[in-house]
Amino acid sequence: MMKKATAVLDFGTSKVLVLLAEESAYQKVTITSAGMAQYDGFMNGEWNAPGDVTDAIASAVEAAENKVGAHIKEVYVGVPGEFVRVYVIESSVTLQGADPKVTSADVEKLQRQATEMLDRPTGVIIHRSPAWFKVDGGQKTLEPVDQKGSTLEGMIGFVLADQFFVNDVTERLRELNIEVKGFFSTSVGEAMQMIPFEERDHTAILVDVGYLSTEVMAVEGDALIWQKVLPVGGAHITLDLAYGLEKPFDMCEKIKRSYTFNAPKNTQIEVQGEDGPETFSGETVSMIVDARVDEMLEMIDEAIKKSGIRLGNWSNIYFTGGGLMPMPGARVYAASKLSRNVREAATKTVKLKPAQIFASGSGLLELVYNTIELEEQDESLFDRIKRIFRR
Repeated sequence: MMKKATAVLDFGTSKVLVLLAEESAYQKVTITSAGMAQYDGFMNGEWNAPGDVTDAIASAVEAAENKVGAHIKEVYVGVPGEFVRVYVIESSVTLQGADPKVTSADVEKLQRQATEMLDRPTGVIIHRSPAWFKVDGGQKTLEPVDQKGSTLEGMIGFVLADQFFVNDVTERLRELNIEVKGFFSTSVGEAMQMIPFEERDHTAILVDVGYLSTEVMAVEGDALIWQKVLPVGGAHITLDLAYGLEKPFDMCEKIKRSYTFNAPKNTQIEVQGEDGPETFSGETVSMIVDARVDEMLEMIDEAIKKSGIRLGNWSNIYFTGGGLMPMPGARVYAASKLSRNVREAATKTVKLKPAQIFASGSGLLELVYNTIELEEQDESLFDRIKRIFRR
């Protein structure tokens, strides 16, 4: 039997996306509709064109509604990396009893204690999850319950949303007569969906190259443990082409999408212009594109090195987002420049093409459904967590 439809609202750096989905007994999440609207995005924690944001939301909502003939009255909102801060707290509790072993109450106590250890954090807690637990200094695990010992340790990751974003988006949706059911970390959703658990069992890096910015994040266990937003994205590649080739931005966007990394030097790139097809030297385009992408990859590499995150030889770097990965050969090129294993993060929304640009919305949707499932399974625990989050 199908459950009530759920709508999520995802803010990218160039688009607003609304996804409608339902859950069935046969498939956990089925996307029934998608609506998208272009807008000027955000930088440095602010909207680039504040006056246009509400209209963009309304357009995306309307597009999603029209495809299913239903009215959206409530949504779950994804908070992008630009508007969040990530904290990690290590804590420990002493196990009680004559023959002590870890109970679910001990795990909850440790997480509550970690929450209380946050030193006057700025923002609203929208996500809390464990990176690992240890019993008596043993091996890391995410399932410590029933292990015998005297001390339970854990590292808990927190994602806090900027109060401005929460208030601003809530008010904009109120103007559209839409209720916000909750705020969720888009970054956490992406990471949990796209990085296999066995990779997160150590530490893995996810890089989301967007239109105006690039988000680099580290995940361990079920937690986002570090994040940095870099002020460079796919639009900067196009701008460099427009400057170097002295051609309109829209045409250079087509050139970028037609470019293949490491193609033979004599390759020609043909795109349709206003007055017919135009041909460009692959070698000339390569000089422009590769220079910008090299700079972007250097910034990513430097950010990871300065993060303090220790990666092993087994650690992979996953890439997603519409700013780079849709370009043919991008994954192999990035791997050669970073001297690491680079994988393209797979989204489960296989019906939405190109899949990379729906990555954040897809991850957000799955995170929302997983949270709803938790609420249904243990409403009392979920309510207690929500009370902690409101502190």
